Amino acid sequence: MDETTNKPCWICGAPSDSREHIFKKSDFVRRYGNLPFKHIGGMLHFKNRKCRNVPSPKSKIASYDPIICSNCNNNKSQPWDRAYEIFEKWIFANSQLIFDNRFIPLELVYDDETYTYQCPNLYKYFVKAFGCRLASIDFPVPKDLVSLLDEEYFQTGLRLCFSINRTTFAMLPNDRDNLLGVGDLYRIDSKSKGVMERYSWFIDIGWLRIWFFYLDEVPCGLGAHWTSDSACLYLGEFESATLDELIEGAKNENAPILAHLENLKQNGGIKIK
Repeated sequence: MDETTNKPCWICGAPSDSREHIFKKSDFVRRYGNLPFKHIGGMLHFKNRKCRNVPSPKSKIASYDPIICSNCNNNKSQPWDRAYEIFEKWIFANSQLIFDNRFIPLELVYDDETYTYQCPNLYKYFVKAFGCRLASIDFPVPKDLVSLLDEEYFQTGLRLCFSINRTTFAMLPNDRDNLLGVGDLYRIDSKSKGVMERYSWFIDIGWLRIWFFYLDEVPCGLGAHWTSDSACLYLGEFESATLDELIEGAKNENAPILAHLENLKQNGGIKIK
C-alpha cells in the first residue's frame, strides 16, 4: 500500500505506515519469550468463534492494520509504552500485595520521584490502545483524546477502571497470569440524538481487567474511575462467569479442568489468592 492510499495516523494525521499490536508485544514476550510460539506448543487466537494459529509475537494476527505512523508508534509514544511495561511487570510481581490491599500504589510501581509524570504516561498508553481500537474499525477518535496526548494537564471524557476478575482464580495460576484478551467495543447511540461518541471496552491482562468508559456511566463495583488524577488505583471486583457456569461448560465439553473446578466447589469456591 502506498502513502496515497494509507489511512491518516489518528494521532498526527501523517500517512499510517505502522502496525500497532492489539496487545503490547512485551505482554507476549514476558509470558512466552520472543521465539516462534511453536516452542511452547503453539498459540491460538479466538475471535468471533473462529480459531487461528498465531506464529509469533510479530504476527499480523496480533496487530491492527496500519492506523498509526512510524514516528508516533516508535518515537512519540515510547514514554507511554515504557510506563505500561513497568506497570504490567510490577503488578504481576506484587500480586499478593494487591489482593490484600485492593489497590495499586503508583508511587511504588514507579517510585516517589517519577510517578508524577509516569501516571500521565500510563494513562496516555491506554488512550493510545483505545484510540487504535476505534481507528481500526474507522470510528473517529474523540478530539479530546487526540489533543491530550500533547498536553501535561488535561480534561477528558475517558474514564478507566481496574478490576480483579474473580473468575480467573478458577484457572490454574500459570494459565490465569498468562491470559490476554480484549472485549467487544460498544457504542451507545441515542434514539433522539442519533450516533454519539459514547463507548465502552475492556482489556484483560491475566486477572486484571482494564475498563474503558468514554462519556458513559461507570457501573458500581468495578473500581474507582481514574483519569491520571490519583496516585492509587482502587480496584473493583467482578465475575465474568460463576463457578457453576464454568463447571457446566467443562461438563459439556468434557474438559480436563472439570476435576479441578469441582474440587474448588467442594472446598468453598473460588478464592482470590
